[in-house]
Amino acid sequence: METLAQIFFYLEYIFWFLIVFTIIVFIHEFGHFYVARLNKVKVDKFSIGFGPSILKFKDSSKTIWQICLIPLGGYVKFAGEMYPEKLNKNDKIDNELFMNKTALQKASIVLAGPFANFVLGIFLFIAIFIFFGKNHTQPFVGHISKNSPSEIAGVLKYDKILSVNNINVSSFEDISSILDDKLYEVINFKIKRNNTLYDLNVYPEKRIINTFIGSEREVNYLGIEPTLNPLVRKVIDNSPASESGLKSKDQILEINNIKVFDVKEVISIIEKSPKKKLNFFILRNNKYYNLEIIPELVITEDGIEKGVIGIQFSRERKRLNFFEATIESIENFVLISVKTLVAFSEIIFGKRDHCEVGGPILIAKVSNDIASQDLVSFMSLIALISINLGLINLFPLPLLDGGHFFTYMYELANKKKVTKNFYKYFQSVGVIIIVSLMFFTIFNDLYCRVLN
Repeated sequence: METLAQIFFYLEYIFWFLIVFTIIVFIHEFGHFYVARLNKVKVDKFSIGFGPSILKFKDSSKTIWQICLIPLGGYVKFAGEMYPEKLNKNDKIDNELFMNKTALQKASIVLAGPFANFVLGIFLFIAIFIFFGKNHTQPFVGHISKNSPSEIAGVLKYDKILSVNNINVSSFEDISSILDDKLYEVINFKIKRNNTLYDLNVYPEKRIINTFIGSEREVNYLGIEPTLNPLVRKVIDNSPASESGLKSKDQILEINNIKVFDVKEVISIIEKSPKKKLNFFILRNNKYYNLEIIPELVITEDGIEKGVIGIQFSRERKRLNFFEATIESIENFVLISVKTLVAFSEIIFGKRDHCEVGGPILIAKVSNDIASQDLVSFMSLIALISINLGLINLFPLPLLDGGHFFTYMYELANKKKVTKNFYKYFQSVGVIIIVSLMFFTIFNDLYCRVLN
């Protein structure tokens, strides 16, 4: 039975990997396909995956559409991709062949794949911000860890943070974004407390944390967390909360006549009350209700007894209009692009953990973990990977779209096409580089996420 459960566990990983990767690869290749057809290039084959085909059909334009056995990418094969050794004067020019298009036409076709990935990422972010909203946690301090840099500096619970290092902030997400930029020796907080403004200097600790993708990262540790409104996101089936009638979107206002303003306060009371009756005063659809819930007793790996009721909490979100969502999505795209390029350069020069690079296993793990949370997280993951894939394909390496683009820019500058021998050599070098990178990412997956 345990073996069967493990099989289903791995099958779930594979399923979500296929869903995420297929969507992103299809959009990428369709970008190439669409612009090629706009330029009247004949397309011989549109493939998702490599190796033997497991499903295929031919359309009215005689393009073969197929899904192949090895789901690690895809390709679009254009008619006349390979350059001939030389052209005879009597040869008839076939305008549907890729090699007979102008350098700018070919460049537009190869750039269309990454561009399609960028459009997908931006479009998904726009949809998220309009229909679900953007994470927007008010910049009020909630929990403060004992003897942390923030406590030592004099930060108090419910302080409102107005600016960080003279940069105005409107949410805790803004604060996190600033602190993620680099490691600081000192961080200046301008805070508001009881209608009085204070300037506090916090001297952060440098701590190594394990990220959710299996890498290590050094961060600024301050020891503060935001005040999170105790709004229920999900109620686990057959849990004490479910059996007592607690529902998603309920807001917890009081427990045993004690007002609660923060998720941490709710969790603390529940954990200290296993098998004890608790009276929850909640707000649901502008109506107030009283519910009695008895937390279930669980024992942690450390042997500590605590109470749980089986709920998960929501983060506050702020819906944006179309214009705001578009601006925010473009800013997200720029931020992700910059951080990705910086991360790659730091990994190359040994300033960052190589475990941040991953391949199929990382994508499968993250896809499965995120898919089990909610639709917003899943859409965000697809947007993030799509933008990253587009960026990587723009690297000026042979066989990647960026390498092809620079080849066609060379043709444009020299006003002549590259030779067949150069093209074959260029492709061969590309195969070696890409295969090496694939082996590196797979090794990283095994070392960082399986062996460790």
